[in-house]
Order: sequence, then C-alpha cells, then structure tokens
Amino acid sequence: MAEVNVATTTGKAERVRELMRTVGMLPVLVLLLVGFALASENFLTMQNLSIITQQASVNVVLAAGMTFVILTAGIDLSVGAILAASAVVALQASMSPQFGMFGIAAGVGFGLLLGLVNGGLIAFMRLPPFIVTLGALTAMRGLARLLADDKTVFNPDLPFAFIGNDSILGVPWLVVIAVAVVALSWFILRRTVMGVQIYS
Repeated sequence: MAEVNVATTTGKAERVRELMRTVGMLPVLVLLLVGFALASENFLTMQNLSIITQQASVNVVLAAGMTFVILTAGIDLSVGAILAASAVVALQASMSPQFGMFGIAAGVGFGLLLGLVNGGLIAFMRLPPFIVTLGALTAMRGLARLLADDKTVFNPDLPFAFIGNDSILGVPWLVVIAVAVVALSWFILRRTVMGVQIYS
C-alpha cells in the first residue's frame, strides 16, 4: 500500500513539474496584469499596451536567443552590452552617406561578430561561458561608451527610424519583428535536426 502511495505522489509531482515547464511564468504574468489593471484604469488602454509591447519587444528578441544558450547549459551575461555597442555602431554608420539605410546591417554584423568571438572562445578554447561573457560585458560597455564618445548619440534623419516608430496593419514593427523571431526560434527548436540536438 505504501508503495502505491509513493508512486501516486511521485506521479502527481511529475505532472506538476511538467505543468510548470509548460506554462512557465504565465500565471505570474496574469496576476501582474490583473494587479496593474486594478491599480490603474489607464493600464489596459490600447495606447499603454502598445507602449509596453514595443518596449518589451527588444527583450523578447534577446530572450529568444538566450533560449538556445540556456538549453545547451550555457550562459551569456554580455547580450545587453553587445546590443548597446551594436546600436551605437548602427547609429553612427547611418550618419555616413556610404551606409545610410544599411547602417542597420553594420550594427547586426558587428553584434554577430562579437557573438562569434564569444562562441569561439567557449567552444574551441574551452573557456567557461561565465568568465568569457562577463569579460565581454565589461569590454562592450566600455566600447559602447568609447564609440559614443561618452555622449548620447542621436541621428534626427535616421533612415530606419520607422522600425521603432511605425506600424503595419496597426501592429508596431518592433512587435512584428519580435513575433517573427520567436516563431523562427520555435521552428528551429521543434522542427529541425539542430533543435533536437540542442534539446539533447
């Protein structure tokens, strides 16, 4: 009888763990939404929700990339600093007549290069991810400030400003990009051989 009770308890615990893996922090998010909605009548307005989703979109894109890192038992402390340095590169490149709209490609390429350097040090030199990305965090923070000359960089004629300001069919471009990145990440993880290898 005791063995049956233990098996039942173990089965329930496993189902709870599986449920938590499936829903994640969704219940907490719902409680927060309800709490903020009760605290302020303006919280659930379309304007406020649009602002929140646009601000969250950048973090969503970063989180999608971090999912791959975490699933391989890795860690990356430098994503925010690399984002900042890449943004400065993109902005400064956009001010050059030679780049213009392609300044965004310069920023993406710069971020990709830094990510490859981190990955190379970890994969081929067998250095701990924590140490590598902590060093990159410090270095990229300094590089971002150096490139910006420790000032706020601003381009009033930014050719790709529409990505942050405009919308398509009423949906902000930032949200569209974030959803596309999440969908692509899901497809890679669930429907490709590489995704199976990452999970294994």
